[in-house]
Amino acid sequence: MTERNLNVRRTTARQLVASGLKAHRARTGMTIRALAKELNFSHGYIARVETGSQMPSTSLAGALDEYLQTNGHFTGLLVLAGNEGTPDYFRSALEKERTAVSIQVLTSNLLPGLLQTPEYARALFASAAPKAPRETLNDPVAIRCERASAVLERENPALYRTIIDESALARPVGGNEVMRNALRHMREMSTRQNIVVQLLPFRSGAYPMLGGSFSAYTGRDGTTTAYVESFGGGEVVEDPARVAELLHQLAHSTSRALPEPESLEVVRQYEERYGNG
Repeated sequence: MTERNLNVRRTTARQLVASGLKAHRARTGMTIRALAKELNFSHGYIARVETGSQMPSTSLAGALDEYLQTNGHFTGLLVLAGNEGTPDYFRSALEKERTAVSIQVLTSNLLPGLLQTPEYARALFASAAPKAPRETLNDPVAIRCERASAVLERENPALYRTIIDESALARPVGGNEVMRNALRHMREMSTRQNIVVQLLPFRSGAYPMLGGSFSAYTGRDGTTTAYVESFGGGEVVEDPARVAELLHQLAHSTSRALPEPESLEVVRQYEERYGNG
């Protein structure tokens, strides 16, 4: 393999965004400051994207595509960045998540990904790679936040229901302040019409999906795909018989959860405890 081919293989979505923005901006003859003013984003933000030190948000990528008439170039690269280094099974699950009209989630030890704050997500990523430079965590945190925005805050957001094991509330990921803010954020998100949060209290004992996480994505055609994850990997399940069996287990687990008002009261109590140290 030639050195040229090796260099192409090393090119990341972040580098393509940076070089693409520089080339398209140069084509217009605009300065970074002028482009920033046209798009109503800060000069520093545009500069960081063009130098490759930061990825654009979904809104900035869309604005760049529209203003520079790049036919979805930057938005596509943002999706590619989210897939880089992602196992095939999880990439498939993310594709289902992006287009789902209904999402059901059960988590047994962590707050659900789409309801996490950036600080909570950063603490999780840092615990998985404790010796990694802090700046390497910026992209995965940003991508997780963009996932949440794309699914829950789009024009017709997905209906999102999550069942959370109480252990996820009791585990102080990132420390007291991070947990307090994360729980407050989750309660605030639950006030939206499309989001339901329920809790599996410790007193409910064991349940069918204890020890892992489960997601069910229902598409516009009514087809449901399941994603099951445990330590070391995950699996996308599309076989109708297996999906039906997993949904039955989810229903059984859900039947042991508290009603939403009681669930949110427990969340509030944990939030208060973390606030009191």
